[in-house]
Parts: sequence; structure tokens; C-alpha cells
Amino acid sequence: MMKKKKKQKAQAVKHRKLQKIRLGYLSADLGQGRLRELLPMFFMAYDAFRYEIYAYHTEMGGDSSRFAEKATVREIGTCTPEEAAELIRRDHLDLLVDLSLDAVSAHHAAVMRKRPAEHIVSLAEHVPEGLAVRLPMVEGQEVFPYCYTQIEEKTAYTYRPPLLDTGIPTIGVSGSMTAGESSHFLELLSYLLPAIGDVHLVLPVSIAGALGAEDIEQIAACGSAGSSLDFVDELSYDTLDVALGLSVDLVDVCHAASHGIPLITAEHLVRDRYAKKLLCQLELPPRCDVQGAAAACLALCADRERLSACHGLLRWRLFDFCDAGTLQFALERAYERVLAEGDGRSVAALRDELARAASVQNWSVVLAVAHQLDGHDALSAEQRMSLAWGYHFGGAAPLAARWAMSAQGLPTDREGARLYLSISGVEPGTLVGAFTYVQHGLKRIEEGLSVVPEVRTTLLKAYADQSSADCDPEQVSQYAIAYAHEAPTLFLRATYYGAGLMKLNAADISAQEVYEKSLGYDALFADVRPYTHRGRRKKDKIRIGYISGDFRQHVMQYFIWPFLAGYDANAFDVYVYSLGKSDQYTDFFQTLVTKWRDLTSYEQDTVRIAREIHEDEVDILFDLAGHTGNTGLAALAWKPAPVQLSGLGYMATTGLRAVDYFVTDHYCDPEGSGSEELYVEKLLRLTSQFCYNGYTNLPASTGTPARGRGYIQFASFNQYQKFYDPMLRAWQEIMERVPQSRLLLKNNAYAKPGVVQSAYERLQRLGFDMSRVQFECATKDYMWRYLDVDIALDTFPWPGGGTTCDALYMGVPVVSYYTERHSTRFTYSLLANIGLSDLASTSLSDYVETAVALAGNLDLLDALHRELRDRMKASPVMDQERYIREMEECYRAIWNAWESENTSR
Repeated sequence: MMKKKKKQKAQAVKHRKLQKIRLGYLSADLGQGRLRELLPMFFMAYDAFRYEIYAYHTEMGGDSSRFAEKATVREIGTCTPEEAAELIRRDHLDLLVDLSLDAVSAHHAAVMRKRPAEHIVSLAEHVPEGLAVRLPMVEGQEVFPYCYTQIEEKTAYTYRPPLLDTGIPTIGVSGSMTAGESSHFLELLSYLLPAIGDVHLVLPVSIAGALGAEDIEQIAACGSAGSSLDFVDELSYDTLDVALGLSVDLVDVCHAASHGIPLITAEHLVRDRYAKKLLCQLELPPRCDVQGAAAACLALCADRERLSACHGLLRWRLFDFCDAGTLQFALERAYERVLAEGDGRSVAALRDELARAASVQNWSVVLAVAHQLDGHDALSAEQRMSLAWGYHFGGAAPLAARWAMSAQGLPTDREGARLYLSISGVEPGTLVGAFTYVQHGLKRIEEGLSVVPEVRTTLLKAYADQSSADCDPEQVSQYAIAYAHEAPTLFLRATYYGAGLMKLNAADISAQEVYEKSLGYDALFADVRPYTHRGRRKKDKIRIGYISGDFRQHVMQYFIWPFLAGYDANAFDVYVYSLGKSDQYTDFFQTLVTKWRDLTSYEQDTVRIAREIHEDEVDILFDLAGHTGNTGLAALAWKPAPVQLSGLGYMATTGLRAVDYFVTDHYCDPEGSGSEELYVEKLLRLTSQFCYNGYTNLPASTGTPARGRGYIQFASFNQYQKFYDPMLRAWQEIMERVPQSRLLLKNNAYAKPGVVQSAYERLQRLGFDMSRVQFECATKDYMWRYLDVDIALDTFPWPGGGTTCDALYMGVPVVSYYTERHSTRFTYSLLANIGLSDLASTSLSDYVETAVALAGNLDLLDALHRELRDRMKASPVMDQERYIREMEECYRAIWNAWESENTSR
């Protein structure tokens, strides 16, 4: 009887533990307001296995809908405190969190006093006693609960200190000041102004409004005759060298840093501990007093290299620190400690229950009980591993990885499992530091750590997936191909072998070596039995099939347009096999062709894809992706069409002998150059292998921007993984030889944590004047940004394709360097086809000379900017009619050749 009762009790506990925690957030800034950019993390990065989120908007106006995607939002701005508390109470919250920053507002305080939830926490710096609890520490560390997130796309920041051009520092004052608080400010200026010499001081209304006439006179008396004082409605960060902080909070610090402006202040002038923490993280710790703050400002203005580094890196350091996943992980552990208060169950009982649940792999109970133990700060390394397994089998790989990484101190025989969970299934870019952990794991194995083969295989895969943009491409290729040989499915073997080959385009190796490594791809399909095509029925039209994952908003859409929109429907039928995501471009492409097959659901079933193509009786199958992402190349191993081509999307032989032809041109693979020996395919040489379909409704360049700006702006919008040190040294020499020139680097890689910091340090080591180098993330106005560029610098050994066309179309000449290897000659081909082959060089020294000479000839540069779009439109690069007719002549020729060979037997 006792045993039965115990079992019933255990089941009841289990049922209770499986319920999600109801977590509510109280905020006045969901619609608009100063704190709005601190809020997205709470509603987007939370643990959905553990929490159900509610948001209570206590003000009216603005748009709170962006927070409703993953949370229930209640608008209570018109409610009395009693009504608001009752609405909150109806949601049966376990925990209510007030998201105030400085002080709890009277309205929030009135709501919280009604105790609408069992537990109430406030993040505010100043909380009335007894109203709410503060966040507890986690593992001896104070939790940083805020993550700055730019809700609107903003790329502008002051990467170069104005002081470098004006010779006079411009100092703005950030924060706020009420009447009677001017003494600290005046004291700060009394130390600073007499010592700094000429200075431009900018005061916003929030500061100047609290100053009297005598205060202004005192400030003026402290400054030199060459100094100036401006009063503005709002501080414009893009004109500042330094900001002085006066009664600043976390938002002030974030705004300054996001604009690249160092904020200097004293400890007692910072309103909340989070602002102090962030300033320290940004390497701008608050000084002990105003005299120290003045000294720090003086030192920074005098040290131009450090000032430049602040401007160049502060924005990126802010974004690196504000990793929502990492911050939310710690925050939720703090919540568990709050929820553990008042829990009557002992740690011993929880440990017993966790052990039982883990032994029978009841992962839902494991998650609930392990988190309760963590709330009691009593979770051992082994129990953390149980929690990691729970998330792993629940499909939350990033959380599994975080808990596994935290399980330090495990016995050596458990380290393999920890390595596996720390990486397995984690999507690239979802976990900061994942690649470092992969490197650590592989090193441990090389040093003798005994693990099951699956652990090493997982790490090899993760190395290929998680590698950072500046990794050695040959090494990444090596690991990707190594994983391909151990992968469990043919699809994965083909995918990772292809990824390894793709990575070689960023390595400066010979075309012969690329060819030899490519042959290994064909070996993956040694057991495949290809289709035969004897006795095919005769059709009125030649049936062309195109296969790719890029029939969508993708760089390739601008090169595949003629195939879909310009074909001769009287002579050809066009079948498309789409393997990628669909969007509005996909929907439109479908209206252009004979048949559209969406095979995305069969992406990993290459046998099925090949069968679908074979059953459609396609005559010529053209693979447009090669070894790039979402490719269908592997399906060609089954020879689903009698004649098969590849090209355009890839830069070397596919290595797959089932592919009959490779599409190139006379510039990338000149006749007599020996190119044929570097392909398993026969070469089809067009006039231009690319045909670019330009964007519409884009303004044309009216001349080189340098005319009005006074300096040359070089740029590269190419992928950061294409950057190669010898080429970067050439860029550095160009910058040195073109005084005052600037370099704009724009790409989506710079949005990833740590990339800009790494790139900055890399360029600095190579001798760049970093005050002249600007990094930008990719943005929707990407094409318009070219209107600010004078000359584009191409990359090597992996040059631009789409980016080169984009630059030329927007009037920006591109300087390129190429060798005999096909993949280095894309830009050369494009330039030659528009009559500007002189901009491409066969030596780095000539590359440098070309860029310097062009920068020094503003008349020529101006003419090119005005003429380039027309040149492109008049050239084979944009002559769609000529291009598709030339391609169709090739189709006829190779189809006739196949028919002649196969009907004569």
C-alpha cells in the first residue's frame, strides 16, 4: 500500500514539473521609448522549453507588435494599477519582472504592490524596499540582464575621429542634468578646458537647459580663445571625437558606443551598475572622480592611435558583448534562483528524482528537476550533462551546448560526451565561441584523448560548419573532406566533399592541385548505376533542365535570368528543378518556364531527384550551382539526362565525370592555354560566361565622388573569407601611395561576433592606418552605397562575380589581379568584355600601379563613373538576347553530337 502511494506521489510531482514557467515582463517601452532597444532579447532569445512569456505594455502609443511574435502582449496603458494587476493576475504568472532601468515608476510600483505574481523581480537600479527582489548572482557573478539590439537598420558610425581632419577635438556632453546639479559638470570642465587648449564643446538641451548665465560665462572663461561652444537640440554623434558622460545610464552608453564614440565619465556620474559594467567591457572604465575623468579625456584626445581604435572598434565591441543567447542563458539561471525560494523540496530529494528521470531517459522531467537544482545552486557537472542531454534530445542544440560547456570537471572518460554535446547540431553562428571549442576538442583528441569515433566525426563536421571567416581555407577544406569520408549518408558525403572543394577557391594553390582533389568527388559515386538513354522518344523541341537551389533572392538570380526569360519557346522547353527556399522571385520565375519542379523536400534524396529528372525526359541538364550551397550536382551522378552541363555558379571542374560539359569563356579559359587538362568535362566557350541582368530603378553615377569629397574612397564589398594577406598588403601599399584615401569594407560577415575585431587587428598587423578603414554590415541599401565609392579593389585568389557586376553597374571601376587559374579570372573576363581589360593585371605590382594611377587621374575616373553603366549595357555582359542565342546554339550542337553518336550505333 505504501509503495502504491509513493508511486502516485511521484507521478503527481512529475505532472507539476512539466508545466512551463509563466514569465511576465512589465515595461513602458514596448511601443516606443528610451529602453526599447534593450527589450528584444527578453522576447526572442528565451528558453521555450522552460518558459511561456507575457508582456505588459504600461504606456500607450508606438508599435509593440514586434514583441508579439513569440510572446503574449497585453496593452494595459489605459488601466489603473488595480486593473493592471488584476489582468496580470489572470495570467497566473510564476514570475513578474519589471524592466525599469534607473528607478521604478510610480505606476509600476503601484501595480507591483498589488502582488499580481508569486515572485516579483525588478531590474531597476533603485527599487523601493519590499517592492521586489533584485536578480541574484549566478556562480558568484552578477548577471547582466540587458542586450542592446538595433531595431532599425543603422550602419552609420563615426569610424574616423573628426580631430584627425580638423586638428581640434570636438567633445559632446551626453546624459542629463537637473537644476542644481551643475557643480559636477563645471568642476569637470574646470580641469579639462584649461589643459586641452582649443576645443569645440557641444552641449545638448538636456545639459544646457540646466545651466544658468553665470555657468555659461564660467565655461567660456575656462576655454581658450580658439575654442567654441555650441548649443544643440540633440547631440549629433557623427561630429564628435569624445563624449563626456553626465548622469548617464546604460542607454546613453549604448548609443555612444553604437556610433563609435568613446564616453568618458566618473563613477558617481553613472546612474546604474549596468552602464558601469558595459563601460568596463568597452575598455572605458568610469574614473574615480571628475578630475580623473578630465585626465582620461585629455589622454585620449592626445593619443590619436587609441582614439582611432575606439572609433573603429567600439560599435563592434558593443555588438560582440550583446550576444542575446549568452546573456539570456545567465539571466534565466538567475530566475531559477528566484523561483527556488520557497520551494519546500530538499536538494537531496531533487537529486534523487533527477537520477531516476535520467536513468529512464525521461528528459522532460530531467529538464524541470535539473533547473530546480540549478536554482538551489546545487547542479553538479554530471547533472549538467544530464540537462544537456535533455536539451539535445529535445532538439535545442544551442542550449545543450551551453550546459555541456558549463559541465567542467568531468572525469576524462566523460570528456568525449561533453565535446559531442558542446558541438553536435549547433547551427553556425548560433553560439559564440563554438569554433574555439571545436579547435580545442580536435587538439585534445590529437593529444591522445580517447573518444568514440562519432565524437571526432562530429568535430570534423563542426570545423567545416563553424570555421571563422579568417581561417586557413586549405585547413578548412582538409577537415571538410575528412568528414566527407566518414559521413553516414551519400548526401552528406557529397555535400561536405563539395564544401571542401569550394573552400579551395580562397586558397592560393595551383589549378592542377584543385583538379586532382576534385577527382575524389567522382569516387563517392563509384557504386552508382547511371540511367541509359537508348530508345528515347523523339520530341519536337529540345528539353532543357536547370537545377539549382538559387532560384530566389540570391546573387545567381541576376545571371540565370536569360535562361528562364529569354529562351526560344519554339525550339526549346525549359524545366526547372528548384532545391532552395522560395520567395517572391521564385514565384515569378515559375511563370516563365515550361515546367517547374520544387524538389526542396527531396533535397537529401539524390536518387529521387535524379528519377524525377529522368522521368521528365530532359535532354540537356544544366547544373547552375556546382559545389555551392543547396546544389543538385550529386543527382547528375545518376546521369538522369543524356547530356549534362555545369558552370556559372562554380569556379573549377566539378570532378564528376557524368558531367559532359563545363560552361566558360575565352577569357577564363583561353584556347591553347591547356585548360582542357584541368577539367573532366569538355569546355563550352562563350563570348562571356556571365550575363548580368541589372537592377531596375537604381540611380546612375553622376561622376566620381572624390570630386566633391576631396579624397579617394576605395572599397571591397566581397566576402571577408576571400581576403588573402598578399592581396591585403597590396591594398595597404595602395592606401599609402594615395594620401588621404579611405577603404570601405562592407559584407554580411561583419555582423558576426568577433569578425570585425579580428579583421581590424589583422589589417593593423599588416600596416594599415586603421583611421582610414571602415567596416559595415550588409544592408538593404547595398547598391546605393556604391555611389559613395570611387574605386573597387577586387580580391584574390577568389575574385568577385556578382559584386564585380554590381560595382560596374553602379559606375565604380574595379581593379583586379588574375593568374592562369580559371577561378581567378572572373573579373578579368567581365572587364575584358566591356573593353576595360587594362584594369586587370597579371602581377600584384601592376595591380597596385593600376589602382594608384586611376586614383590619380580624376578626369578618367570621373568619365568611367559616368560611362560604365552604358558600357555594360552595350557589352556581351548585359546583352541577354545575344547570350541566350549563343547558349542555345551550344545546346543544338551538343544535342546533335549526342544524337549522332547514339543513333549511329
